Amino acid sequence: MKLDQKYFAPFIGIGAIITMIFIVFASFNFKNEQEENFRANTSSYEALLTEPHPYISHGDSLRFVELTGKKVIVLFWASWSDRSANIMNEFDIFAGNESYVVVGAIVKDAAETAQFVLPEHDFLYIDGTKLFNTLKVPGIPSYFVLDESGEFVESFVGYNQGAAQKVNQLF
Repeated sequence: MKLDQKYFAPFIGIGAIITMIFIVFASFNFKNEQEENFRANTSSYEALLTEPHPYISHGDSLRFVELTGKKVIVLFWASWSDRSANIMNEFDIFAGNESYVVVGAIVKDAAETAQFVLPEHDFLYIDGTKLFNTLKVPGIPSYFVLDESGEFVESFVGYNQGAAQKVNQLF
């Protein structure tokens, strides 16, 4: 069967539109699936509280179980990410609050390049690369929240203004 020349351009145009719709749908579906996997991986990770995470500024390690009794926000960030800087600024409201601890888990970055950021925020800083890969975190910045007993509460991907308010609303 041969396609008439006058129908060729509309045929290609319709094919392109259908392809674009498929790509957009698949992209949104993939993004949502990645976020759900991050949530599921975090909530089911048995060693989450006990696994040691090396501090950036000194040689010791942090285990999240040591933070039991406080609400913990584990923020995956990178010094080159403007959105990471934005969310870190928002999470500064938790600094000095006795009931919260923010753990800045640096990923996709060298600890040496992040040294200038560390004094700006009163967070605990760890090398989060291993945890980032284990939980299959889909992007930077991303974060998850643990309650006072160390139970997983929620995870979030990306930066949206009002992130600190979202955390406060969880409790």
